[in-house]
Amino acid sequence: RDAVLVITFSGRTPELTTLVAHLASSHALVLLTAHTRAEACELLQQRPDAVLLPAPIPEPEAATFGVPAPTTSITVALGVGHALALAVADELHHSVASVFARNHPGGAIGQTARQQQQQQQEDL
Repeated sequence: RDAVLVITFSGRTPELTTLVAHLASSHALVLLTAHTRAEACELLQQRPDAVLLPAPIPEPEAATFGVPAPTTSITVALGVGHALALAVADELHHSVASVFARNHPGGAIGQTARQQQQQQQEDL
């Protein structure tokens, strides 16, 4: 029941295309990439059953900062990855707030989560 999450802008780096060829078909593959169409991505051509999680950027990075390096794409991937993590956490746990309260007992996050949990119990 393992899944592999690949984060790549282009989906065509040799390290990843080689790796994907060795993944068992039983392993779910989720591809977070700038591609918005599966047919445009080499990795998705190798694994048509993979899940495309698009994280496109509005313009080429070289146009934004003058350097064709991952800058904007990293920020977009971080945001999409964070949303994915929250969606998975919500599926796995009845109450994400209770998990935060248990794992972050100190600080503002834990305090807020405990207050929310107490309020929910009082409302019942």
